[in-house]
Amino acid sequence: MSDPNEPTQGEKGEEEIPLGQRIFDNPFLLLIACIVVMFVFYTGWGLVELAMLPEAPLP
Repeated sequence: MSDPNEPTQGEKGEEEIPLGQRIFDNPFLLLIACIVVMFVFYTGWGLVELAMLPEAPLP
């Protein structure tokens, strides 16, 4: 049984919101997170493609 003197959920103040929840609640933060993920993915993909190119013959 709860104590009547104990503050209720609303009186305790807001709890800290997890980072993942904050990102998905704000569309601008979600957009930035997607841009960062795409940048990392495509940069890595480009580096792998460059590494797999055959060596150019010297003239």
